[in-house]
Amino acid sequence: MKNHKLLTGVALAACIALSPPALADDAANGVNDPFEPLNRGIFAVNRTLDEMFFKPLARLYIAVVPEKGRRAVGNIVSNLGAPVVLVNDLLQGDMDRAGVTLSRFMVNTTIGFGGMMDVAADLGAPRHSEDFGQTIGSYGVSSGPFLMLPLFGPSNFRDGLGTVIDGFLDPLGAAINSGEAVTRFAVEGLDKRATFLDPSEAIEKTSLDYYASIRSVYMQNREYEIRNGEPAPLVDIYGFEENDPVAPPAPKAKN
Repeated sequence: MKNHKLLTGVALAACIALSPPALADDAANGVNDPFEPLNRGIFAVNRTLDEMFFKPLARLYIAVVPEKGRRAVGNIVSNLGAPVVLVNDLLQGDMDRAGVTLSRFMVNTTIGFGGMMDVAADLGAPRHSEDFGQTIGSYGVSSGPFLMLPLFGPSNFRDGLGTVIDGFLDPLGAAINSGEAVTRFAVEGLDKRATFLDPSEAIEKTSLDYYASIRSVYMQNREYEIRNGEPAPLVDIYGFEENDPVAPPAPKAKN
């Protein structure tokens, strides 16, 4: 697993080194993607590799492995990532979610046969995800420019750094050898690609610009995760402070 995080860091560094220095938001659409030409090139390569290798493997996996078996694999993958989720819960100061994560790990590792069964969810402790990118995002750290990483797909400066840090926070990553790390990475990747096979194909079929759609979905999903599912804050277009006693008047229609 640590090799996986290291590769992500190398890819992130390569994107930075090969990209132009401008880091300003695109004023036209509000999307922070100053490296778009490079990102689109990487996206095209990733898409070609996906069509040639990853999609066929995902389809074969779905065809060969029954749904219960795929669900068990997904549960194991999630359970192995629980220690990283727990650390980030604690770093965010969210003791309630940290308690849920710890309880889930203990229950699913024991009663759930090593995580194959999500017994904790049935007992009222649903799964949630946290990573270091979400942690520093919850403290107000900006995402920075959008990045399309080779093989790893959409990211940004903040989440790329977070992925590297998570590699050092992962106790399993330090305990397994390189061969086991590659196996774990391959299984996680296959499980994730199979899970998102139908949604990604739906986006591809309905998008005028597949790259822009993937970018938008990724950015919105990350903001949603950072807020832990809470609604986005309202934007005050009139510039009034929250505690102002007088609400701004509605704009009058012109005749």
